[in-house]
Amino acid sequence: MNASCASSTPSPSNLSRPSAPLVPLDRAQFRAYLLHAIEAKLDPILAQARPSGQFGTEPWIVRDQDPILTLTLLYQCEDGPHYHDARLLACIAAGGRYLRARQDEKGMYPFDKKDGSNWGPIYMPWTYLRWMITYQLIAAELAPADRAIWAEGLQLGYSGIAATELSSRSNIYPGPLTGHPPLQPGEVIPWIHNIPCHHATGLFLAGRLFGRPEWEQQARDYMQQVIAEQSPHGWWTEHSGPVVLYNRVYLEALGLYHALSGDTAVLPALERGNIFHLNYIYPNGAMIETVDERNPYPPLKLVRGPDGAACYLPPHVSIHPGLYFTDAGRALLAHQFPLLADRNPAELDAAEFLYLLLPAAADALGFTSAPACRFRMDGDALIAREDPWLISFSAYCCPRTPNRFIQDRQNLVSVYHRNAGLILGGGNTKLQPLWSTLTVGDTNLLTPIGAARETNLAPEVSLAYTPDRCTISESAANRWTQRITAAGAVAELCFEIVSATTLRLGVRLVQAAPDGRPAATHLTFIPYPESPIVFSDGAKAGLTADRWEKSGVSSLAHHNWQLSLPAAARITWPVLPHNPYTADGHSAATEGRLVVSLSLDRPDETLVLTLTVPGA
Repeated sequence: MNASCASSTPSPSNLSRPSAPLVPLDRAQFRAYLLHAIEAKLDPILAQARPSGQFGTEPWIVRDQDPILTLTLLYQCEDGPHYHDARLLACIAAGGRYLRARQDEKGMYPFDKKDGSNWGPIYMPWTYLRWMITYQLIAAELAPADRAIWAEGLQLGYSGIAATELSSRSNIYPGPLTGHPPLQPGEVIPWIHNIPCHHATGLFLAGRLFGRPEWEQQARDYMQQVIAEQSPHGWWTEHSGPVVLYNRVYLEALGLYHALSGDTAVLPALERGNIFHLNYIYPNGAMIETVDERNPYPPLKLVRGPDGAACYLPPHVSIHPGLYFTDAGRALLAHQFPLLADRNPAELDAAEFLYLLLPAAADALGFTSAPACRFRMDGDALIAREDPWLISFSAYCCPRTPNRFIQDRQNLVSVYHRNAGLILGGGNTKLQPLWSTLTVGDTNLLTPIGAARETNLAPEVSLAYTPDRCTISESAANRWTQRITAAGAVAELCFEIVSATTLRLGVRLVQAAPDGRPAATHLTFIPYPESPIVFSDGAKAGLTADRWEKSGVSSLAHHNWQLSLPAAARITWPVLPHNPYTADGHSAATEGRLVVSLSLDRPDETLVLTLTVPGA
């Protein structure tokens, strides 16, 4: 990757200033920030700690014990105020005892959630890895009886992990990927997934500390299998195409494994993954969701400054220790860190791992990489950066699956503006055709409302809402055409950056469905809390939980953008997704989208919309 953003096509002269160049982090400043982030967690941890060693609020879940690593780092920080604080050591020891006490006979825990739901027994990977690393750091300072209890619990857990969790023997193995044959009776195959990737990291350390070289070798062999399954573009799939948000979990595990083992064989995979994420990041620090088969763009957080001005933040700005070990990773770290500086430091989940593995050299965080102006993944996806605009296109097409966590590939484009944030797009869901860029048939045939655990999430209905084929082309400078085929209907969406303030979208039906079913385009707009919708007729509408529709207007405005509309456009709020992380799939209004639906009635009639960000 080049140090500066270089486009394969010329930019209009009125697309002026490029993004500011990335500046390497100052190690001392970054260390101080990480230590502050860890210390910010201390008071809440201690306030919820019980004499039994239980951490967290009721109902208890196993991840409530993760802070044993947080406490250990503060206890061992020589230049910190909690160095060798006996109270912290007592909490750490009790926290590990509690983990041992709550294990079942296999070393598993109930996968409970704070909403009271239960998802079955699990070797919780995030907790086990933190417990294992904490043992490495603190074992020598534990009382002999506590050290024995910890060792007993960890060896019980990692014995089970070694036996089942890196393969299809796992009780949470979801089955072969789409297109792969079902397993034969008794057949066992490796399970390449972010969960066993973290287990393998912990298993390596457990093998080293407990004198089990076979565990070390099993972890090394598994990591080679993980590397072999990585896409040349730097990601792993769980169905078809990238899993953007969870892809960083693989890279975190590989980075931790590399630091613990010294295994340099993982470095090329880390670099490929870090290049992918450096390009699939919005200027606001959120991951670009368009090609993600797991997670849509999350609801924004509204924060008001001292003057009352609204600022909208993504809920997470992600960094992790896998970024330390490659050039593109350090560039991404430099991009993300300034966006973290104004946030609550206690939100940084990976602060402990980042602090633990921070490189020692003062100049260790330098880099030469930068995001590309055009980042292509063959014909399947394109990122186009023309500051202040960023457009993300997806052409991934795949069969629908009943798996609740694998979303339908239905929403194929996202539009971001530096001064407005994410405007259009937001990613995928299930059972919600109004999130689809193209539908063919009656969209009233399907809804996520009322879905239960036993609901078929890939039903057979007389409605096409995922594409059969899609192509992306850049026919002229800053002009892109997306041709989408579903159920025999063909539609084209043409995006053209006119200026720093204006983007034009043309939509046309190239070919009607052979069976006569109606085609429609649905444009999903991101809601900005407490910002009303203002229509051309002077009416206003709020983004509350109350559903409403509007038609017969020539424009709408929201947040700090405006959109001109064809006369037949229908606007709907809130168009809700299916939330796979709730037991019944329900979602809140904040997770919904503001949807503009356009019926495509006549082939070759182009419907034109103009998106404007005033003052850009």
